[in-house]
Amino acid sequence: MKRYPEYRETYVEWSGEIPTHWKKSRLKYESLVPVQYGLNINSDLYVEHGIRFIRTTDITDDGELTDEGVYLETGSVERVYLTQPNDFLISRSGTLGRTYLHQSDENYTYGGYLVRFNFGCSIKSRFLFYFTKSNCFEDWITLNTIQSTIGNVNGQKYANLEIFLPSPSEQRQIANFLDRKTEQIDELIHIKERRIELLQEQRTALINQVVTKGLDPNVEMKPSGLEWIEEIPKQWEVINTKYLFRLITEPAPENNDYELLSIYTNIGVRPRKELEERGNRATTTDGYWLVKKGDFIVNKLLAWMGAIGLSNYEGVTSPAYDILRKSRHLNERFYEYLFRCGLYFTEFKKRSRGILEVRLRLYFDQFGQIPLVFPPVDEQDKIVNFLDQKTKQIDELISEEQRKIELLKEYRQSLISEAVTGKIDVRNEV
Repeated sequence: MKRYPEYRETYVEWSGEIPTHWKKSRLKYESLVPVQYGLNINSDLYVEHGIRFIRTTDITDDGELTDEGVYLETGSVERVYLTQPNDFLISRSGTLGRTYLHQSDENYTYGGYLVRFNFGCSIKSRFLFYFTKSNCFEDWITLNTIQSTIGNVNGQKYANLEIFLPSPSEQRQIANFLDRKTEQIDELIHIKERRIELLQEQRTALINQVVTKGLDPNVEMKPSGLEWIEEIPKQWEVINTKYLFRLITEPAPENNDYELLSIYTNIGVRPRKELEERGNRATTTDGYWLVKKGDFIVNKLLAWMGAIGLSNYEGVTSPAYDILRKSRHLNERFYEYLFRCGLYFTEFKKRSRGILEVRLRLYFDQFGQIPLVFPPVDEQDKIVNFLDQKTKQIDELISEEQRKIELLKEYRQSLISEAVTGKIDVRNEV
């Protein structure tokens, strides 16, 4: 896209050159109100209905509010803390730099980690909202937090943020252009996300079909005797878990340096260090359970949500987990597909014990009673080979769609950055 005819240098580290006719300002000079911090509210004051109380975590990366929120009692908030049209909220800690532009007449209020400005009109507000989604704003955030150990930007720093503005009519043209373009890009992203959902559904359906029906569509079937699987191939058996797996309680030796393993609902068993960079490793793993390759790690609290997986690693794991090891000849990978595909989640939950749902635990005395399908082992091997190949193909398609989404998001941010800093001239773009 074309550039403006003339530029001048700003001598601002994060900005670079701007069109000659753009003016320099600061956020506080454009706001009709002084910077204002939100309310420090204890969660004990939340009610089911009333005035929505916006927290930093309620604002998405795109500047929208999450569907789920918390509320304060109507009449309990001073008028000065009620949002007005064109109020501009920006996070000073936690989800640092996230912004929300309030464009309705409905009154909300907001938390202490948010600061409020009001730019008076929707045109300037939209332009500055897009500015906070730009790369240069991210650079400014980085420059202002690089010396900070707690990673926050106070309201005065935001107030003194140097900005460069075109005329109101040009702000409108830029904002309208970005409205159109980001809507188009967001629609493409939505299509890609829906494609991923369909691929994930296809993957799950494929696994569910094969681990309960086998690979031969013409095989003779018989009633399974299970509520969650109607029929299974005639030559398959149904065997309780305790006859296929045994509970292992082998503590690690003192002063060991074994790999610390954990179980994750979405990705299965992984070394903790791969996913948690700092601070979360236990000071000692003495007394933790030893894990061998081919063992299953079961999070008793979250098994019904899929927190059960096969370990491809030697190591140790928390004694809060159960370790299951096969007690007869079988293909562990077949049971990894079976346990994690969702077919058994309802049964896991039904057999879990606890007063509250959030505290349910699946102990092995109950897990062991759950009947599992048991194909001949050679058929288990064929099913695993088939699913490995097919799920790999689907996973590659999902990865490709995710890569395209990331590229679209990068393009979206780049386009915003170029437009709000005057690197491209969009005044005549349709």
